[in-house]
Amino acid sequence: MISKDVNLDYYISHFHIQDQILLTEHERKGHSRMVYSVINPIFEKSCRFFLKEVLRLSGKTCLYFEVQKSTVIPTTFHELIHVRSRRFPHFLDRKWDHERWENKSQSTAADEEVDKDFKVPVDGADRKADDETESPFALCFTSKKLLSEAKIVKNARIVVIGASDTGISFVEALLSITYLHFTNITLIAPGGLPHHHLPSKKTNLKCQSTSYTNEELQKLMLESRITVLDARMTDIDRNDKNVILDDGKVVPYDTLILTMGIQEKTLDSLKFASWGISPVPSDIRRCRGVLSIDDPHLYKTLMPENPLM
Repeated sequence: MISKDVNLDYYISHFHIQDQILLTEHERKGHSRMVYSVINPIFEKSCRFFLKEVLRLSGKTCLYFEVQKSTVIPTTFHELIHVRSRRFPHFLDRKWDHERWENKSQSTAADEEVDKDFKVPVDGADRKADDETESPFALCFTSKKLLSEAKIVKNARIVVIGASDTGISFVEALLSITYLHFTNITLIAPGGLPHHHLPSKKTNLKCQSTSYTNEELQKLMLESRITVLDARMTDIDRNDKNVILDDGKVVPYDTLILTMGIQEKTLDSLKFASWGISPVPSDIRRCRGVLSIDDPHLYKTLMPENPLM
């Protein structure tokens, strides 16, 4: 099921759509939004063909898909391209008090004379393009041209150690390449991604990241696009190209990226290990209740329902 029209001005002002397509090459009425998508499992390999036929039969050239917090990821998701949302100042409690121009996109102005008779209810008409607040949903899209170009499948095993800003931006850069499809990217980090053990920025005991907020990390939807392991690396077997985890499991790799970021080393200098780290090396001691600020187990301990609190 697709909509007849979209609030294109809102998409342009809240997402980096121009980084993926040239809006001047698409008619204003050629944009549509995919509302629902259900495909029989035996036809999953033909998702690209079905999307092309949907665009052809509906006379559209661009198809968008909004991912809300409660949205079920469809089987056609791997054929779509994630569009990064624009950032707005987080300190704003009200709109900026400055002069404003009339919000009129280039595509709308170019097609104004051509599409005078094109009047249908706009999908998402209640959204304001100049509200200066981040969008509450993530946006994916595809176009007729992108569906006509086959992606090059990369099956190389890429393992990224650490969920720092560098590691996340590296994974995001790989996934943003429109002509490549990476099938085997694994991110290994204690606690998984930051927003897994930090439900809000108020619970963060460290400095807030200036590159990714919790909301932006959720909109990246990395859990649906790569493999995220909540584990800790203890050793690297460079001869056999394996990463040894704290539970003894082995993760093979073809390309290994180390992006641990800045870590707190006070306990290491005192020859102590954080309470949540396991196993503990023989030359390191552990004291009950002593935790590192980099240990995700700390945030589980400080939950209101925990007996310690």
